[in-house]
Amino acid sequence: MSDKRPTVRQRRADIEAREAERREAVVQELEAIASGEATDVIQWDAMGQVTLTPSDELPARAKRSVKKVKVTPNQFGNVIEVEMHDKLSALRLLAKHRGLLEPDANSSKPSMIGINITGPKASIVEVDGDGESK
Repeated sequence: MSDKRPTVRQRRADIEAREAERREAVVQELEAIASGEATDVIQWDAMGQVTLTPSDELPARAKRSVKKVKVTPNQFGNVIEVEMHDKLSALRLLAKHRGLLEPDANSSKPSMIGINITGPKASIVEVDGDGESK
């Protein structure tokens, strides 16, 4: 009778493969947020009329980069608010993930510069009551 249970190495390889897939999924989400543009979601004309892109026409990156869409009717029509996920935060996380924020190990630049400031030398002069120096 043969034992078909996976070995420790096989289990470890499976776990590592799943982790790599999860990391890649996170990177893809961040890239979508970082590359999303407001004009993927809304358009406006020269008169200031704003229209939303129908959700079935949105690019995949736009669907991922939109945080919230709010439509509020009022006496003049609809007030449309579109909130996107924070693009700058996504860019920071991607840059950190790719090592772009790490200092270059081969750089010869100092990480801190010391500055010493020396003022003029002071001398003491005594003046008597007549205004003359001693």
